[in-house]
Amino acid sequence: MTSTSARSPLARLVAIPLGLDLWELHPDHAVLQADEAQASRLEAMGYAVEQLRLSESYLTDFATESAVTGYHSAQTLEEDLRQLADDNPEIAELHEIGHSVEGRPILALRLGERRGSSRKVAFLGCHHAREWISVEVPFLLAEDLVANASADPVREWLQRGEIWVAPMVNPDGHEFTRTPGNRLWRKNRRRNRDGTVGVDLNRNYGYMWGTLDIDTSSHTPADETYVGPRAFSEPESRAVRDLVARQAFGGVLTYHSYSQLILYPWGYTDEPIVDETDHREMRDLAGDMQRLIAGVHGETYTAQQSSRLYPTAGDTTDWTYGEYDVPSFTVELRPASALEGGFILPAGQIQPCWEENRPAAHAFIGHVLEKPA
Repeated sequence: MTSTSARSPLARLVAIPLGLDLWELHPDHAVLQADEAQASRLEAMGYAVEQLRLSESYLTDFATESAVTGYHSAQTLEEDLRQLADDNPEIAELHEIGHSVEGRPILALRLGERRGSSRKVAFLGCHHAREWISVEVPFLLAEDLVANASADPVREWLQRGEIWVAPMVNPDGHEFTRTPGNRLWRKNRRRNRDGTVGVDLNRNYGYMWGTLDIDTSSHTPADETYVGPRAFSEPESRAVRDLVARQAFGGVLTYHSYSQLILYPWGYTDEPIVDETDHREMRDLAGDMQRLIAGVHGETYTAQQSSRLYPTAGDTTDWTYGEYDVPSFTVELRPASALEGGFILPAGQIQPCWEENRPAAHAFIGHVLEKPA
């Protein structure tokens, strides 16, 4: 979609209460999922709407049987995490940090040789159900750390501190996307009072929760970005809240898809972080991660403040930085665009996506665990 009127800039899309599912927002075009009524209204407002493909054809092209192969279900993820812990009890310990709306365990693997260290870092995945690659990258990180536990720098990290990995924050939503016709589901599976279903878990955290009421942070329960009835209304976001409160992490990185971005606070405002030291630390580390990723397979990930993508309130990294003053990042994984699969990344790209993100994840671990006391 493009704009045909100076009175209708693309940036205005975020503020229009249309319940849009906005996938990409660029200076010259936007990609979104809309029904016929929404598309007609956009055209009447001065936007040029081009149908890239029907949702059905998009799913036919990308959500094939082979695309499922290689991705975890909630059950196979639990089995593989338990196997990692059982096979490596000296460094790995699996924790149930909470349960989902439908009662599924939310699991976090703790890696480290000793408990009680003051140096800890966390990696999270799959706040949004349809973002399957956001499960695989943190899981492969955990597997990689276990496999390399006897060699530096991993050995030193595990001796010095703790690395926590929670690859699937939203197991109910993720399982729902595995059922026919629901591959693009985003939220959890909360039944709302008006009969709709789902809360956007990455709009449900407490810092600046509810301060925006726009398409990317909506107070309308039917919308894809519904913030919930109150901050931490959902058991999944409370599980993360309680884990972070208990462990006092020195840094948090959360994986999403898609767009190939490295985002840092703030999301709720266009204003930069006021503390120049903090701002420089996250800006520079994001730039370092961008270069490390590009050095593997040549893929470009753009480092930027989160609100430059679009404004959000109540997301994970605003909360961990706003409440705990620790380096906090969102990495939007492959692919770069909807035309390359969008939320449905071919399974053959799991490994290269992990490979390019490995050095960035290691850099983040090193930055947090090796920081002078």
